[in-house]
Amino acid sequence: MTWLLFAFIAPAFYGVAEILDNFLSNKIFKHPLTLAFFASMFNLLVVPIFFFFNHPAWPPLSTIPIFLILGFVEFGYLYPYYKGLQNDDTSVVSAFFGLGRIFIPILAFLIVGEVLSLVQYVGIILIISASILLSFKREHTKLLFSKSFWYIGLAAFMLSFEGVLLKYLFEHGVNLSTAIGGEMLIATFFSFFLLFSHKVRHDIVTNRKALKTFFPLFTLEEIITFLAFAAEAYAIDRAPVTIVKAIGMFIPFFILFYGKMLKTRFPRVFKETTTTGVVIKRIVLFLIMVAGILLLGNYD
Repeated sequence: MTWLLFAFIAPAFYGVAEILDNFLSNKIFKHPLTLAFFASMFNLLVVPIFFFFNHPAWPPLSTIPIFLILGFVEFGYLYPYYKGLQNDDTSVVSAFFGLGRIFIPILAFLIVGEVLSLVQYVGIILIISASILLSFKREHTKLLFSKSFWYIGLAAFMLSFEGVLLKYLFEHGVNLSTAIGGEMLIATFFSFFLLFSHKVRHDIVTNRKALKTFFPLFTLEEIITFLAFAAEAYAIDRAPVTIVKAIGMFIPFFILFYGKMLKTRFPRVFKETTTTGVVIKRIVLFLIMVAGILLLGNYD
């Protein structure tokens, strides 16, 4: 049951990483693509170290398309993810990733006609209902959808393929090191296409000083993100991906806990409303989303 420990370590680490991402994307790097580029470049430092301790092996040629998709997902989700963080509290943004749990069965129904059970449909309704209630923001006399709902919905759609495709690689003889390292290196390759944009290039050059100033914090965030990703991948390799991803939905609870404990000490880092009423409301809605996710994973 070692995988269960790693499955819970992942959301605990992701919670810290998302808090740091929120600070970096709101206070330091205002252009999400610049931060996405720097984050992807960091892979060139982390992956060789990871390969030193966990030796990779050449994957089967038939898995190359899977690696390309994973690399694109790993890089592509960063823009809507950072934009989402710029528009809402970290725990709310994290909770919206639960939307990703409904995409695969819906796509399966649309593409191959796969019909879900009644229990799974109930799970989808719970996830959507809780997400909508979380996403409402009051502006003057109107209730509006939070922008982060749409941004994170897109990011969640992309990431919904990651766990399944990683599981596919593991079942086809690809080891943990090769799967993680390959995905990250291909993501870095895709990030170089950003340099074709004059605006992005200019912003990257402009923010070199900021990167140097906050490099220790940026490094800490990237290392924690990598450890969370590695822990989740390890769990997926040894357990059903549905269960591992369901456990991953505890990220908002960790974020609320960190915010409640540390916000007064590090007020600049935390973008989180921690009043008692708001926290209780969010915990209830988070629990409804978790219940929906567990029902969605109840396969016959």
